[in-house]
Order: sequence, then structure tokens, then C-alpha cells
Amino acid sequence: MRHTGFTLFELLATIVILATLLAIAAPNFNKTIQNTRTKTATLELLSAIEQARSTAVFGNTRSVLASKSQWHSGWSLFLDTDDDGVLGADEQLITEHEALDAVIITGNSHVKELISFIGSGEGRTPGKAKTGVVMVGTLTICPITLGAGYKISLSKGGRSRVSEMTETECDQKK
Repeated sequence: MRHTGFTLFELLATIVILATLLAIAAPNFNKTIQNTRTKTATLELLSAIEQARSTAVFGNTRSVLASKSQWHSGWSLFLDTDDDGVLGADEQLITEHEALDAVIITGNSHVKELISFIGSGEGRTPGKAKTGVVMVGTLTICPITLGAGYKISLSKGGRSRVSEMTETECDQKK
């Protein structure tokens, strides 16, 4: 009579092989999750910047995308009717975005705290109606742990573009 099934030795060998494969795959899986979070944060911020610009153009008014103390803490988009760069009680809040996990977003020069567009679609600092200093700058999006990231660069005309950053570049930004 023939018995079917596994011996204890075969079962243990299979478990050891599976555990080894999981130990090899887990770090790569964590890196993939980290890369996906960084890319998602970049695309969400880029989408918000483009929404701010198109809102200003279609409404022929100033729109402001303002960070909540730091960009990775979230941001809000509003129509800035008094051109002061601050959301007032009588100004229209268009959208808000919650904080992002596992990334650090920093802006240089003019885009450190907010991004403002006038009706022509140009990035301009708040302060004067339909004018202001040209707002150009770069936002860097890097993971909290070591890893590669992205840059969103704003041009003189208000357009934005995304480029990749190496792990070394991100490490220098921290």
C-alpha cells in the first residue's frame, strides 16, 4: 500500500527555501514601496501646482498654493483676491491636501512656503495686483530614508517640469 504526503524532512526543506527567498525579497519590496510613495507625492504636488496655474488663468485672478508650515505637512489652494498670499475669511478655498507620509518636500528661494500664479499663468510673488517678482524655484521631494527622489522646477512663465534626483542628491538635501 502506497502512502501519499510529505515527510517531515521535505516539509522543513521547503520552509527553509521559502524563508530564504522572503529574506532576499523583503528589502527590495520595501525599496519599491518607498519609491512608489516618493513618486506619488511628486505627482500629487505637481497636480496641485498645475491646478493652481489653471485656476489663475481660467479665473484671470491670482491663485495661491500655500504650504502648511512645510510642503510635506500639506497645502491649500485658494483664490487670493487681496493679493497678500494669505487665505482671508472672504477668499475662496478651492482645495486642501493632507500631510504626506515618508517624504520630505523642501522648496528653495521663492517657493519655500507658497506658489502664486497671476491670470496670465506666470508665477509671481504676492503683494501687487496682477504683478510681483517673478517666482521661479525648485521643490525637492526625497524619501525620509535613503533613496532617490524628484525635483519640480518652476520656470519664469509658470510652467513646471519634473526631473529625477539621485540618492546622493537627496541625502545632501537632508
